[in-house]
Amino acid sequence: MTTDKQPLPSPADLAKLKQNHEAGAPTPEIRVRRPGNALFEYAYMGYVRKTLADPAAKPDLYDQLAVMAEPEDWDGRSPEAVGSIRILRNYIRWTFERASRQEKLSASSSGTYSAFNTGLATPQQETIYGLFRRNSRSDSQQWAFVSWVEASKREFMDHFPPSLRPEFVTYTEDPADYVYDWRRELVVNVDHILNEETGNLERFPEALRNNPYLARMALKGAVDASVDRVRRNYKAAVPSWYPTHDTVQLLLPLSLQSVGVVDLALVVSRQGEFYRGHTVLTTAMAYTNARLLARPDSDWLQPASEEETG
Repeated sequence: MTTDKQPLPSPADLAKLKQNHEAGAPTPEIRVRRPGNALFEYAYMGYVRKTLADPAAKPDLYDQLAVMAEPEDWDGRSPEAVGSIRILRNYIRWTFERASRQEKLSASSSGTYSAFNTGLATPQQETIYGLFRRNSRSDSQQWAFVSWVEASKREFMDHFPPSLRPEFVTYTEDPADYVYDWRRELVVNVDHILNEETGNLERFPEALRNNPYLARMALKGAVDASVDRVRRNYKAAVPSWYPTHDTVQLLLPLSLQSVGVVDLALVVSRQGEFYRGHTVLTTAMAYTNARLLARPDSDWLQPASEEETG
């Protein structure tokens, strides 16, 4: 989310504030809410395995969702990522955050249950929802996670008729934000990208990290080739959502050493009537951000294998 906004107090803190006010007690200290932590502040989620890279660990609620949803590579390609479903965990984390910000968390008419739309579907293309019930514990979150449910399940239909079903989250009001407009000028801040303080050079291939001049030349050439590639195939520019800036951005492939290998993704943001390229991501980081919007339909961006980003 945007860093210039004041973090919000958690629902649990607001409840304590109200209770203390009504009782005449001193106002408790309110913890600021961390962006991306809305789900666990909203509801008690039950068991979540801590050792994500251990396939032998007891399956948790995310593992259950991965089995229910249509097949997708949620792990990534590195051996240490097998069984972690890190991409799915990151996806749910920020999808719920977005639903909370857009007030797309629906409550049943009785107020006993609440739900959100995961944006995922079963292999039969049924929408999957996250279902919660009101928590009976006064010292915990207001809600407790029940299960992931399909739209046709009785336990969901009984409490959420069509008029109460939570909507999909959205990331922009302008569909044009998802497509690269090659008519607009692209201005790349090369100096910022190659500045050692940004840490971007560490993402470059090893052969370029210690040679700023060669890295600069490779970057400029890769940008020109990427723009040509996007003009030939608009799908080469992949839309993504960057939670920290709360905005839709485009990812352009950068082949720095070989035309057949994409080394980095250039992050491009719309600035008035032109585009600004201001940072680069590894393809692993880029995929994680792109998957928040949709499964990338691209020939160069593949599932991530690194730690979650956001």
